[in-house]
Amino acid sequence: FDRGARRIHLTAEGSNLLQRAEAILQQVADLQSSAGSMNRLLQGELNIACPSMLATYFLPELLGGFLAEYPGLTTSVTQAGTREIEAMLLRDEIEVGVTNAGASDQDLELLPLVSEQMVVCVATGHRWSKRRYLTVADLHQLPMVVYESGYFIREQLDALCRAEQVQPDLRMQSNFLPLLVRMVKQGLGATVGLRTMAEQEPGLCGIALSPKVPVRMALAKRRGRRISRANQAFLDWMMAAGKR
Repeated sequence: FDRGARRIHLTAEGSNLLQRAEAILQQVADLQSSAGSMNRLLQGELNIACPSMLATYFLPELLGGFLAEYPGLTTSVTQAGTREIEAMLLRDEIEVGVTNAGASDQDLELLPLVSEQMVVCVATGHRWSKRRYLTVADLHQLPMVVYESGYFIREQLDALCRAEQVQPDLRMQSNFLPLLVRMVKQGLGATVGLRTMAEQEPGLCGIALSPKVPVRMALAKRRGRRISRANQAFLDWMMAAGKR
């Protein structure tokens, strides 16, 4: 700047620098506009298979953010257990699914999605609702309503009970999550779920197990398989979100 007695104006060097800065800012604006246009032009349908608990309590926020950036896309969500999802991926029946982050099949590529804690869910009026934690031994002969076999959280429960020689009183088995939640609220029995489920469902109380039981889930695709642009865009978006 040339600071005169009554006013300040740019020197020749300052004017040159301003023009270059304005050109750079315009290039950035053009790039952002171009990227936004590409997102809007991406057409197709995101197809994802997911266990119902993850689909109910985690997917809405994720899909909402993704579809807001890609308004040209639609979404189809299929509900299935983790074991069936892995089988469908390997049979090329689906391109993207949510499964156990510890899946050992070497033909699957995994992208970490959720790290949660498994809790015992009871109605808020249940005699245990004020308990801070439970042990697996507490579940012996406890009336429970649970997922069918093939769902990761059910397999976690079964493994814990086998290790402690515990036998819950399984009053109902279903893969229909709203039914299980309703039965817990009506006092038919307890269930196991993710902490987020208990936090988001009025009338439910989540009690941690001691020792804690982590639940880690991941997005999966078959290794080496080319997938649709829509599905790949979702995986790329999730990978970028994890780095933010």
